[in-house]
Amino acid sequence: MKKICITTDCTCDLPEELLKKYDIDLVYYYIITENGRFRDLDEISANNIFEYLDNHGRKTDTVAPMPSEFKEFFERKLTEYEEIIHVTISSEVSSGVEHAEEAVRQMGEVGNRVHVFDSQHLSTGMGHIALAAAKMAREGKSSDEIVAHISAMRKRVSTSFIAMNANQLYNNGLVSKTVRNVCNMLSIHPVLHMKEGKLKLKSIQIGNYEACLVRYVRAELRKAVRIKKGLLFITHAGCPLKDIRLIQREINRITTFEKVMVTKASATISGNSGPRTAGLLYVHEE
Repeated sequence: MKKICITTDCTCDLPEELLKKYDIDLVYYYIITENGRFRDLDEISANNIFEYLDNHGRKTDTVAPMPSEFKEFFERKLTEYEEIIHVTISSEVSSGVEHAEEAVRQMGEVGNRVHVFDSQHLSTGMGHIALAAAKMAREGKSSDEIVAHISAMRKRVSTSFIAMNANQLYNNGLVSKTVRNVCNMLSIHPVLHMKEGKLKLKSIQIGNYEACLVRYVRAELRKAVRIKKGLLFITHAGCPLKDIRLIQREINRITTFEKVMVTKASATISGNSGPRTAGLLYVHEE
């Protein structure tokens, strides 16, 4: 039996190549529309959601797996591994943590082998944490050592994104109607980030969206010397290729990373942010 398994939510937005390389398994969330309930990644994508909304669909709702699904998932993994560390999306934005912890309680003594870890992030911000845990597990570190490390690390993870408009943020109750209307009227593009587990407005960019993307990158990387240069994620929802290339060029003008990976946001993340949303997700130095 293998020692420690690292699992996480599909909202981590990690590319398949990294999930396979580090043997990270996923728990899947659901998207609910007027047309039914769909399993993220398998049955619905960000593009499906944007098409639905463009065709006069109402807002989409995100639903975490039920405790029974987490329980079944954990019990299956424990047939192969001695312990599990499950890295979740922030408890401030989803009931996933609560459901996973309830599953562990229902498992009785066996549940002592499962460690539910609240990342306090989402998307590839939590992906960074899951990767760090998986690398330590591969090195043979104990669950206590891994949890201690990622507990300290989550304070150094930067999760932020810029949205083209506030329409979908409003539809999902993340900003008020007044904020949405002002943003649309004045060509204001909100920049949001995760702080203490909560999604908060960080700043705004005003004007042409492509120029705003450049300014967003500059603002995020203005203290590049304090950023770990191992891996940077550009994670986006429905951005055209020209946006991604623009972001990549600006990153290269400012600093150099060992690896820059472009990933697509899951339907769960995209349904809340709206189309043409992009983020830079990285880790600060200790």
